Amino acid sequence: MALVIQSWGEVQKIPNYEEVAGQLLFKNIFKVEPSAQKIFSFAETYSLGDEALYVDPKFVKHSTSVIEMVTAAVKLLEQDDMDTLTSVLKDLGKRHALYDVLPAHYPIVGEALIMTLAAALGDAFTEDVKKEWLNIADVIFTTMLAGADA
Repeated sequence: MALVIQSWGEVQKIPNYEEVAGQLLFKNIFKVEPSAQKIFSFAETYSLGDEALYVDPKFVKHSTSVIEMVTAAVKLLEQDDMDTLTSVLKDLGKRHALYDVLPAHYPIVGEALIMTLAAALGDAFTEDVKKEWLNIADVIFTTMLAGADA
């Protein structure tokens, strides 16, 4: 857990990190699974790879809110407040289920998150850091899916 907290602190040092990381995360999601773009209402009018999507105010709002959620989750991990984190993640999973997010979508986001962290951290993204993020992502997605099933 310490490497997740430390590495996310490094991401937060990037100027305007919420927008930068949010844009990169979603570019990676759409790279891993191009059809994922169709899930997002804010992306309906854009063709795949259209750079204008990434400055659309609705996209920016959503992508930055995703990064803000990662920041909040890491902070709760750092505070060892697992009860609150579990509750927040289950609620998030329930909301995602309402938008027809399927269990198959979670690994796509996980892969895109790892790609995003690798790009943002460069040489600091070691195998140990990757392993910790993969473990945390698994816990996050399992908890969100539990909320989606509730």
